[in-house]
Amino acid sequence: MISLVLAKNVNEIVFHEYLEFANLITEEFNKKFNKNFETKYFFYEESNVNDLEGSVIIILSGGVDVYPEFYNSNVLYEEDLYKFDKNRDEFELELLEKYHKKVPIFGICRGIQVINVYFKGTLFQHLPYDVKGIVIDNSHKIYPEIQDFNARRKLRHVIYGKFFEELKEIVNDVNELKLVNSRHHQAIKKLADNFEILALAKDGVIEIIRHNNYPILAVQYHPEQKEIINNQLPLIKYFINLINY
Repeated sequence: MISLVLAKNVNEIVFHEYLEFANLITEEFNKKFNKNFETKYFFYEESNVNDLEGSVIIILSGGVDVYPEFYNSNVLYEEDLYKFDKNRDEFELELLEKYHKKVPIFGICRGIQVINVYFKGTLFQHLPYDVKGIVIDNSHKIYPEIQDFNARRKLRHVIYGKFFEELKEIVNDVNELKLVNSRHHQAIKKLADNFEILALAKDGVIEIIRHNNYPILAVQYHPEQKEIINNQLPLIKYFINLINY
């Protein structure tokens, strides 16, 4: 099975977007390896990490901020900047401990952050405060400055990096992938050891990373969002090409 990990209170629109993206990953995996796996989703509140035994891919979805104690830091700013769920942190960190050496992992938004934290990296806690000049047309300045759900989903910026050169070996046209969305106020600060940066935003925010030894790929943006999902098949193919099954 291809396993999608979510929080139970996820917005219904967002839930279906994650599920559609996971199904695309499932389709590409089955096509490449001539298999017939299905997508299964897990609400972490109702699951045990052992429930994911038998996964051939695990997808970590977006969500709330990782609690700073998990990357040896403290809460640096006023409380209304944050939303935490330590139970989810503990579940996903345990999941990574159990599966990262044997199951390919794809991380989205919070997913890239919790992956980086598990491997001993750190996070910027609030980009507008932590990084001078972070505002790319407000793209990385969304909370609490921009609360409206639809307004946040319209934010876009361009990313660049070696990812697109590598991707040309798989697909011809990579330009549509360079315009991404932005629905986050935190990001990777210190990149964990044995990871490589594949793409950045112009303000230096890390947008795509890959592990050097395991098939782990993670993105800071939201490839599942309906406005851009039709352009994301090359990203999925890139991820599937990292897997030896």
